[in-house]
Amino acid sequence: MKQILFTDISRLHTFSGFAETHGRHPRPEHFGSIEKAAMLVEFDSQNAGRVAWTGTAKDAAKKRFKAKKVSLGGCEVLPAFTECHTHLLYGGNRKDEFERRNRGDSYLSIAEAGGGIRSTVKATAAHSSAELEINIKQRLNELMRQGVATVEIKTGYAASIKEEVRHLKVLLKLRSLAEKEPKWPRLVVTCLAAHSIPDGETESSWLEKIETELFPFLAKNKIRTDIFIEKSAFSLARGRAFLERAKALGIAFSVHADQLSRTGATVAGVELGAHSADHVIEISPDDRARLAKSDTIAVLLPAADLYTRLPYPDARLLIEAGARVALATDHNPGSSPGLDLALVGVIARTAMSMTLPEVLSAYTLNAAHAIGLRDQGSLIVSARADFICLKPGGELTDLFYEIGPCRSHAAIGSVWRDGRQILRLVK
Repeated sequence: MKQILFTDISRLHTFSGFAETHGRHPRPEHFGSIEKAAMLVEFDSQNAGRVAWTGTAKDAAKKRFKAKKVSLGGCEVLPAFTECHTHLLYGGNRKDEFERRNRGDSYLSIAEAGGGIRSTVKATAAHSSAELEINIKQRLNELMRQGVATVEIKTGYAASIKEEVRHLKVLLKLRSLAEKEPKWPRLVVTCLAAHSIPDGETESSWLEKIETELFPFLAKNKIRTDIFIEKSAFSLARGRAFLERAKALGIAFSVHADQLSRTGATVAGVELGAHSADHVIEISPDDRARLAKSDTIAVLLPAADLYTRLPYPDARLLIEAGARVALATDHNPGSSPGLDLALVGVIARTAMSMTLPEVLSAYTLNAAHAIGLRDQGSLIVSARADFICLKPGGELTDLFYEIGPCRSHAAIGSVWRDGRQILRLVK
């Protein structure tokens, strides 16, 4: 079996403590840092690399591994980032909506007037599959430059089952391409057909179509699902039934929960075993306590809250209660058109009082677990060998510190997925 011994690592941050505590109460001592380190990666028959050993360079020399040696040039190494909540598949933009919100119109009032998601549905339908694919690749490149090795992409901008399947096939094609070629982030596909109710449909008729016509396709192709439970979208009762049916078919799921109002979706997600509850702004102390006692990840999306002028979720209370917290950009054309991880992390550290260990855990281990990837987000033995090499002289405190042109990837030297380099920024 092929092996590579990565050498010349000034400091290897395995994030073993995050893995041991399942991402709860992240602290500096959880970085699992090894000075003057080496890392052995073993490749399977599909050429996917997993961590087989970590330790000091001296210990590696004593073990005399019969493996190819690859120098990482004396840099610091940490697990690669996971972007666990995006809507990268869309056409057009919603610049006019942004201006309307700045004049005082609410997200709900714009949606009720036919704007919001519905306007993106129309714009996306006008794009060919090839055009959508090109746009997604450009957005993936932006994320990869920031140290991201895994990206979740949701659908959600289709007004018919036929159009939704077209979008899913675009994403499946890209997922397959990413698996074959070591130059793209790994892709996780999520069907968010239950994003809004198309014209001519009712809540029940549209969800019934998804359940009967789409769920078999999702189960066959290992596609997750999601639903937007909100006053302007889908009710808690019908949304819960939707998730129960998905669960019965073995389809993994997350839920857009309690973003604009308290609907009870967070608790429903916890009770049904959702990978994650996303947004979780309007939750009660009891909701928070139940979330903290579960394995469901609270995915916080502060860039969307910034754009929509919503209150930020109370990350401090969630973390102190013991909840597992992840962060993501929520990139979409309406409520969060940015792709800047640094901005997300800086908002989290300032407006949401998260510490650097909490932000790093939120963008690695917890983010991976939020989309069901239990073997990612750390560099412990058997974990996927997805990692970032910082630029020479770089250290963890350079991350999520600066914002501005190019600052989101200023500290990144190279990005590796499955033990293979997918991007090199330092030559």
